[in-house]
Amino acid sequence: MEKDAINLTFVHPWMTVSDAELLLIHAYKRFRNNKRYGGNMVNTLMKIEYGIFQRSSEEHMRARLDLIKSELL
Repeated sequence: MEKDAINLTFVHPWMTVSDAELLLIHAYKRFRNNKRYGGNMVNTLMKIEYGIFQRSSEEHMRARLDLIKSELL
């Protein structure tokens, strides 16, 4: 997961590795908690989500990070 987080910072240079890890961990927890997703399905959904992160605008990614950070407070 750390490699994916680092690669996200290459696509989004403004993003820190910590922010990228936070996005990936949040996505994993969302998929893992749903009982209908299991095994390889979680991996597939994570790959899809990672692709979405790569293509998303800076504005969208910053808003998503703000939302995730506000949930942690």
